[in-house]
Amino acid sequence: MPAKRLLIGLTASAALTATAASGCGSALSLPSDLSSAVSSAASQAASVLAEVKGAVDSKSDVQAGAVLTGPTGRTISQLTVTNPTSSPHDYTVSVSFEGSGGNLLDVVVVSIPSVPAHGTSTATAQSNAPLDGAATAKITAALRH
Repeated sequence: MPAKRLLIGLTASAALTATAASGCGSALSLPSDLSSAVSSAASQAASVLAEVKGAVDSKSDVQAGAVLTGPTGRTISQLTVTNPTSSPHDYTVSVSFEGSGGNLLDVVVVSIPSVPAHGTSTATAQSNAPLDGAATAKITAALRH
Protein backbone atom coordinates (compact mmCIF):
# COMPACT_ATOMS: atom_id res chain seq x y z
CA MET A 1 0.00 0.00 0.00
CA PRO A 2 2.75 2.61 0.71
CA ALA A 3 3.91 2.51 -2.93
CA LYS A 4 0.40 3.33 -4.11
CA ARG A 5 0.15 6.23 -1.65
CA LEU A 6 3.42 7.58 -3.01
CA LEU A 7 2.22 7.28 -6.61
CA ILE A 8 -0.90 9.30 -5.83
CA GLY A 9 1.23 11.90 -4.03
CA LEU A 10 3.66 12.30 -6.91
CA THR A 11 0.88 12.85 -9.43
CA ALA A 12 -0.84 15.68 -7.58
CA SER A 13 2.33 17.23 -6.15
CA ALA A 14 4.00 17.45 -9.56
CA ALA A 15 1.02 19.29 -10.99
CA LEU A 16 0.77 21.64 -8.02
CA THR A 17 4.48 22.45 -8.27
CA ALA A 18 4.19 23.11 -12.00
CA THR A 19 1.16 25.32 -11.38
CA ALA A 20 2.94 27.32 -8.68
CA ALA A 21 5.94 27.87 -10.96
CA SER A 22 3.93 28.91 -14.01
CA GLY A 23 1.04 30.75 -12.35
CA CYS A 24 2.89 33.63 -10.71
CA GLY A 25 1.12 36.93 -11.17
CA SER A 26 -1.93 35.46 -12.91
CA ALA A 27 -5.51 35.31 -11.74
CA LEU A 28 -6.39 32.29 -9.61
CA SER A 29 -7.93 29.58 -11.72
CA LEU A 30 -7.67 25.83 -12.01
CA PRO A 31 -5.24 25.23 -14.89
CA SER A 32 -5.92 22.20 -17.05
CA ASP A 33 -2.65 20.58 -15.89
CA LEU A 34 -3.77 20.80 -12.26
CA SER A 35 -7.28 19.66 -13.06
CA SER A 36 -5.87 16.71 -14.96
CA ALA A 37 -3.50 15.79 -12.12
CA VAL A 38 -6.24 15.94 -9.50
CA SER A 39 -8.47 13.82 -11.73
CA SER A 40 -5.61 11.36 -12.17
CA ALA A 41 -5.04 11.23 -8.40
CA ALA A 42 -8.74 10.51 -7.88
CA SER A 43 -8.59 7.74 -10.45
CA GLN A 44 -5.51 6.24 -8.80
CA ALA A 45 -7.21 6.39 -5.40
CA ALA A 46 -10.15 4.46 -6.85
CA SER A 47 -7.69 1.87 -8.20
CA VAL A 48 -6.09 1.47 -4.77
CA LEU A 49 -9.52 0.92 -3.21
CA ALA A 50 -10.48 -1.57 -5.93
CA GLU A 51 -7.46 -3.71 -5.05
CA VAL A 52 -8.62 -4.22 -1.46
CA LYS A 53 -10.14 -7.71 -1.39
CA GLY A 54 -12.83 -9.00 0.96
CA ALA A 55 -13.75 -5.51 2.13
CA VAL A 56 -17.02 -4.09 3.39
CA ASP A 57 -18.20 -0.56 2.61
CA SER A 58 -17.81 1.26 5.93
CA LYS A 59 -18.03 4.94 5.10
CA SER A 60 -20.26 5.51 8.14
CA ASP A 61 -17.45 4.22 10.41
CA VAL A 62 -15.16 7.15 9.53
CA GLN A 63 -15.45 10.84 10.39
CA ALA A 64 -13.20 13.64 9.12
CA GLY A 65 -12.25 16.36 11.56
CA ALA A 66 -11.60 20.04 11.02
CA VAL A 67 -9.28 20.98 8.18
CA LEU A 68 -6.10 22.72 9.29
CA THR A 69 -2.73 23.65 7.89
CA GLY A 70 -0.15 21.26 9.28
CA PRO A 71 3.45 22.04 10.23
CA THR A 72 4.65 21.22 6.69
CA GLY A 73 2.18 23.67 5.14
CA ARG A 74 0.00 20.86 3.82
CA THR A 75 -3.69 20.63 4.54
CA ILE A 76 -4.58 18.02 7.17
CA SER A 77 -7.68 16.49 8.71
CA GLN A 78 -7.78 14.03 11.58
CA LEU A 79 -9.81 10.94 10.81
CA THR A 80 -11.62 9.03 13.54
CA VAL A 81 -12.49 5.42 12.76
CA THR A 82 -14.99 3.54 14.91
CA ASN A 83 -15.05 -0.22 14.40
CA PRO A 84 -18.55 -1.49 15.28
CA THR A 85 -17.64 -5.17 14.91
CA SER A 86 -16.46 -7.76 17.42
CA SER A 87 -13.13 -8.26 15.57
CA PRO A 88 -10.22 -5.92 14.88
CA HIS A 89 -10.06 -4.66 11.28
CA ASP A 90 -7.88 -2.61 8.96
CA TYR A 91 -9.46 0.34 7.12
CA THR A 92 -8.56 1.92 3.80
CA VAL A 93 -10.07 5.39 3.42
CA SER A 94 -10.22 7.81 0.50
CA VAL A 95 -10.37 11.49 1.49
CA SER A 96 -11.11 14.34 -0.91
CA PHE A 97 -10.03 17.87 -0.08
CA GLU A 98 -12.52 20.28 -1.66
CA GLY A 99 -12.40 24.04 -2.13
CA SER A 100 -15.09 26.43 -0.92
CA GLY A 101 -17.03 26.04 -4.17
CA GLY A 102 -16.96 22.25 -3.93
CA ASN A 103 -14.17 21.89 -6.50
CA LEU A 104 -11.83 18.94 -6.00
CA LEU A 105 -8.37 20.07 -4.85
CA ASP A 106 -6.70 16.79 -3.88
CA VAL A 107 -7.37 13.14 -3.07
CA VAL A 108 -5.46 10.93 -0.64
CA VAL A 109 -5.80 7.34 0.52
CA VAL A 110 -5.10 6.59 4.17
CA SER A 111 -4.56 3.14 5.66
CA ILE A 112 -5.57 2.67 9.30
CA PRO A 113 -4.35 -0.70 10.56
CA SER A 114 -5.73 -2.78 13.43
CA VAL A 115 -8.70 -0.76 14.61
CA PRO A 116 -9.73 -2.65 17.75
CA ALA A 117 -13.05 -4.46 18.08
CA HIS A 118 -15.73 -2.02 19.30
CA GLY A 119 -12.96 0.60 19.49
CA THR A 120 -11.66 3.69 17.74
CA SER A 121 -8.43 4.75 16.11
CA THR A 122 -7.27 8.00 14.58
CA ALA A 123 -5.14 8.83 11.59
CA THR A 124 -4.24 11.99 9.72
CA ALA A 125 -5.19 12.64 6.11
CA GLN A 126 -2.64 15.03 4.62
CA SER A 127 -2.82 16.69 1.23
CA ASN A 128 -0.07 15.87 -1.23
CA ALA A 129 1.00 19.52 -1.41
CA PRO A 130 -0.01 22.81 0.22
CA LEU A 131 -3.49 23.88 -0.89
CA ASP A 132 -4.53 27.49 -1.39
CA GLY A 133 -7.64 28.80 0.31
CA ALA A 134 -10.20 27.18 2.53
CA ALA A 135 -10.79 23.47 2.13
CA THR A 136 -13.01 20.79 3.57
CA ALA A 137 -12.25 17.09 3.97
CA LYS A 138 -14.81 14.62 2.70
CA ILE A 139 -14.72 10.84 3.18
CA THR A 140 -15.38 9.58 -0.34
CA ALA A 141 -14.92 5.88 0.42
CA ALA A 142 -13.99 3.70 3.38
CA LEU A 143 -13.36 -0.03 3.34
CA ARG A 144 -13.17 -2.29 6.39
CA HIS A 145 -11.11 -5.41 5.79
